[in-house]
Amino acid sequence: MKRSAGIILSSFLLTVALSACGGSNDGNSANNASGGSASPSGASEPAGTASASESASPSASASAPADDKPVTITFMHFKSDVTDGVNKIVEQFESENPNIKVDVQPVKYDDYYTLLKTKMAGGDVVDVFTLNAGAQAKLFKDGGYLEDLTDQPFMTSFDPGVLQAQATDGRNYIMPVNAGPIAVYYNKKIFGDLGIEVPRTYDALMAAAQKIKDAGKTPFALGWKDIWTLGMWSTRDLPSNTVLVAKQTDFFDKLEKGQAKFADNPAMKTTLDHAMQLFKYGNKDQLGVDYNGSVDLFARGDAAMLYSGTWPLADIQKKNPDLYNVGMGVFPYPFSNDESLNKLEFNPDASLAVNSKSQHKDAAMKFLAFMASKEGGDLWVKNVNSLSYVKGTSTDIAPAMADLKPYLDNGQTYDSQSYMSHTTIDWGTPLSQELEKMFFGKETEDQVIRNMDDWVAKNHN
Repeated sequence: MKRSAGIILSSFLLTVALSACGGSNDGNSANNASGGSASPSGASEPAGTASASESASPSASASAPADDKPVTITFMHFKSDVTDGVNKIVEQFESENPNIKVDVQPVKYDDYYTLLKTKMAGGDVVDVFTLNAGAQAKLFKDGGYLEDLTDQPFMTSFDPGVLQAQATDGRNYIMPVNAGPIAVYYNKKIFGDLGIEVPRTYDALMAAAQKIKDAGKTPFALGWKDIWTLGMWSTRDLPSNTVLVAKQTDFFDKLEKGQAKFADNPAMKTTLDHAMQLFKYGNKDQLGVDYNGSVDLFARGDAAMLYSGTWPLADIQKKNPDLYNVGMGVFPYPFSNDESLNKLEFNPDASLAVNSKSQHKDAAMKFLAFMASKEGGDLWVKNVNSLSYVKGTSTDIAPAMADLKPYLDNGQTYDSQSYMSHTTIDWGTPLSQELEKMFFGKETEDQVIRNMDDWVAKNHN
């Protein structure tokens, strides 16, 4: 799957590179929001070459029959950072399906799953909602809340490899929407003025951070007030170092079964050390600055680097067009000192599910079919600055993405989240909470590890 994703995305990046070289940026590539990148369908043919039948994937974008009774479906999502972009997509769906209204309910990611679980347990039916592939999809499927989408016609809009990767117990209960790279954006002027080359190893990254700090500048823009931003980093650094460096390929499966502990995993201390170093090189008041604040710091040129997905691209374009067009680059996060291991992290982001208890399944399925159409995929790319999994969708994202083309050409991509795809232990949030205590000297590394093992024993054994 990763190799085929590299092939299709290299086509997208070539498009971006050519448009950047031509100097033609009319602002359409990212004037709306956040998310992933564009058409990583994993298809065996390059983006833009899908057949007419594929591109016109089975959508329900046609207006509902006149004799259909008006219906309202609820749509709860965790893409609150791109609320306006999601709303524009929904508005287009409503215009083409006038008898279906969508009650859109954006929720900050930190609060999303707690609220969703509360609603489900209380019988408050949400018709359509976003889910992450893996542990969360498994949890809701086992709870009986997900409609099986496997045989829906609109699922043919996606490459079989993508569907297989997002399957739960061999069936598809979620529909892939978007994905993209998680990497490090950097300010080219700051790097150039200080003679810093793009770091290819973790030690080189820290050396660059020290040089930036010595020059009186802020190395990393950190918005850790929103705990998901810290979790986004830790839930990638730890599995990457666990599987690829420590070679504990089955650690998370064993953790799930009570056969392993965080104390048994040498990568745990590596990640804790990395966390302390990032904290050292971050902006002031990292735990008081939220995600939007960190994007502002980078967009203003007040910080040299920002670890993120493609979500902030639209904000950066709006706040600093020069930085967006020519002033920033991006490189894979080098989690280890073995350069050969530091491939490009490429993850699914939001997927869509239909509540098995919904009273409006037909309307909900029309909504998913629209999102699975080429029109819906293109709208997602345009309005959410994300790659769409729908075959043949637009590939116009941002000039900086051209920096990732060599990794995609050579198939140098990986998905750290796949190492945890069979587990239901959501350890990211408790780990982030423990890290916050460690940052302020309230806990040592050993205490963090003990507390994490105690948390697993209490909640999952």
